[in-house]
Amino acid sequence: MRSKENLWDITDEMNEDIVQMRRTFHKFPELGFKEIKTNELIKSYLKNYGIENIISIGNTGIVAVIEGDISGSTILLRADIDGLPIIEETGLSFSSENQNMHACGHDGHISILLGVARLLAKNKKNIKGKILLVFQPAEEIIQGAKKMIESDFFKNTHIDKVLSLHIWNQIEYGKVAVNPGIVFASADSFKVKIFGVGGHGALPEATKDPIVIASSIILNSQTIISRNISPNKMGVLTFGKFNGGSAPNIIPEQVILEGTIRSYDEDTRNTIIERLENLINHISESFGVNSQFEIISGTPAVINDYYWSENVRSFASNVVGKENVINAEPISVGDDMSEFMKLAPGCYILIGAKKERVGPHHNPKFDFQEDSLEVGLKVMVEVTRRFMNF
Repeated sequence: MRSKENLWDITDEMNEDIVQMRRTFHKFPELGFKEIKTNELIKSYLKNYGIENIISIGNTGIVAVIEGDISGSTILLRADIDGLPIIEETGLSFSSENQNMHACGHDGHISILLGVARLLAKNKKNIKGKILLVFQPAEEIIQGAKKMIESDFFKNTHIDKVLSLHIWNQIEYGKVAVNPGIVFASADSFKVKIFGVGGHGALPEATKDPIVIASSIILNSQTIISRNISPNKMGVLTFGKFNGGSAPNIIPEQVILEGTIRSYDEDTRNTIIERLENLINHISESFGVNSQFEIISGTPAVINDYYWSENVRSFASNVVGKENVINAEPISVGDDMSEFMKLAPGCYILIGAKKERVGPHHNPKFDFQEDSLEVGLKVMVEVTRRFMNF
């Protein structure tokens, strides 16, 4: 007879399946809220594992519920599922077959959570409590988590703990980062429309040039970081798009700017947003034009619950050894995992997956060490069952 511990053994065959799943998902990355094929394939795997309680939430999102015969706590396990509008240049045999790319490891996240689903479903009679397997769309546009949480399902479901992981190819393979606090920054995308008066480029006095106004806004806004934010605080304000004009001798009617704001705390985040909006309005008024400032999407910083992260650290040590569970420096990327962490104490783990001679995240040459999938699977299973005491 196998011991209770052995029931949770992860076989070589299961690890091979997870790698193959990752490669399958990698071939057809889909953008946020367009993950139709991805959604269908995830559901197919879940049904094959014998999971019947599968709920569609948040357009292309999925929640699969596994409930044991014995009452207990409820834990939410989350994986993001969308790709990026990047043309892949890795040369991998399983490269993307469309114009998008899984350039952030989401294909791996899906496969790990499906591996967790398979193992939990196989051992359902031993489970105490309830596990919510959340496959979240539209993480890259910071909209999917909110869309799911707005559903009646989450409004009517009590959750005790939240857990997720992110494959990170800038951390050595075999290492697992479990921070006691900040993991990722807040992320806010904004758009600015400047309504000028267009005309002939040779007669600028008859116009109100939105290109000049936009340039003034961009240059002056950098003083928000240098003069309104303490040097001891992290703040980033970046303009990534400047759209306006159709010809070299025409002053356009309108310019559109887009950018991003990042910080590690809510006070800094709110200060940057408020100061930017005020600055845009005052500069526009000084030129005699109107402008419009809009936050397109936003999410708070990902900050682990201290006590839950200490538990996760201990459980992860059972898998990789205490010496391989580390703290990572906070990273200024954003992730709407923070929305799920509002529901209950949460922990976001970074799984080391460094691979030589590949690009970083969000790069056409991005890739990661596939052996990290096994590490992620083992850690997520270990944390789940230790917390829920089964």
